[in-house]
Amino acid sequence: MKLSVMSNAAWMMSEKIVSVFGVIFVTSYVAKAFGPTVFGQMAFSTSLFSMVQTVAIFGTETILFKRISKSAPKGLRLMTVARTLRMVLLLLTSIPVLIWVWYNMQENFLAFALASFISSVFVTQDTFSVYNNARLASRLNTVANSAGLLLGFALSFTIAWLHLNPLWLTVSIVVVTLVPYAIKRARFYRENQDLAPPQEKRTTYLRYLMYAGLPLAISSIFISVQVKAAQMFLAGIASARDLGLFAAANTISASWIFIPVALITSCFSEIFRERGAAAIKLTARLNGYVMGVSLLLLAVIALYGEKIIIALYGHEYTQSGSLITLLSLATCFSAMGTVAYRYMVKEGGFNYLLKKIICLMVVSLPLSYWLIQGYGIMGAAWSVFITELLSLTVMNYFFKNGVIQKIQVSSLNYKTYK
Repeated sequence: MKLSVMSNAAWMMSEKIVSVFGVIFVTSYVAKAFGPTVFGQMAFSTSLFSMVQTVAIFGTETILFKRISKSAPKGLRLMTVARTLRMVLLLLTSIPVLIWVWYNMQENFLAFALASFISSVFVTQDTFSVYNNARLASRLNTVANSAGLLLGFALSFTIAWLHLNPLWLTVSIVVVTLVPYAIKRARFYRENQDLAPPQEKRTTYLRYLMYAGLPLAISSIFISVQVKAAQMFLAGIASARDLGLFAAANTISASWIFIPVALITSCFSEIFRERGAAAIKLTARLNGYVMGVSLLLLAVIALYGEKIIIALYGHEYTQSGSLITLLSLATCFSAMGTVAYRYMVKEGGFNYLLKKIICLMVVSLPLSYWLIQGYGIMGAAWSVFITELLSLTVMNYFFKNGVIQKIQVSSLNYKTYK
């Protein structure tokens, strides 16, 4: 692995360490101070707009990353069109969701949903992060995101410490994305300028984003929905308290995924430039690294997960401890699935991804509803696990004569790492 790739991955990981610090010491303190009900309301609202945000991004992050990695000027032109598309999609999807929350949920839900909507505006307009990652300049993202996270965590901790009205937490939800966006935007325009395509070519760029982005958008939405769907079904079948218990378990079980994701993002800037057998070997090697890291962290969670939950969240969340190992194993599958997903994007497998996701949704959504209705939050955890397993294995193996299976098997061969 090249030094520049390792350095970029290290910067990405350092940002997430700040995030994990906040999850461990601040989010858990807030959850303990306000109880599972308020924590469940926050988790539901942020999860709802996380899915809206995914729709608005429309798969453009991967498309921009690929284009910028190959040609920065072409990528910059595509970035300007992508921001417009994202804003239109965000407004089209957010307004019906906010109206639904207003009519169907309690006051706290609406306040947290509005804050999550404002936060999503800054996330969807932040194409600068993709540019920095593709140029192996994740250091800039780390500094900006860490500033936003630290300020947001400080506000949340202060609100909980002073026992203020929990609605003040909406401020921290907005700050976490506003501050990084402002910093990255200012830095980008200090060194670059928009390269908007000629007016007569904007339609061509937009058509390309729509064509290539649709399968990626549906795929990204489903990746987001896998855990979020469990929360949606829990909201309809169970209580806000169960939402809080599930959210706490999921937070801890997925807290380490930033490590394999940083490796994947950094390594794919090189893989996107390779072809044929060389690309397959690099992808297999990366899959092996991701698998090794994931299994190591899974072992830690399996041994100490329940104790971590009780220590951080309190005895009210003891029931969450029974979910952690299963959800962490699902996180392992998700990390390795990201490697396969990026490789399929590199090979232009947009249509395959669309068909895969449709099949997976047909199987997993009814399964999730049945499991949650019958087994509550444990059923929610099993639904996430089964879905991630199917997504990583069977659903990938029909792509290009089983190349994903070959990559996964090759990652177990020591010769791959020579």
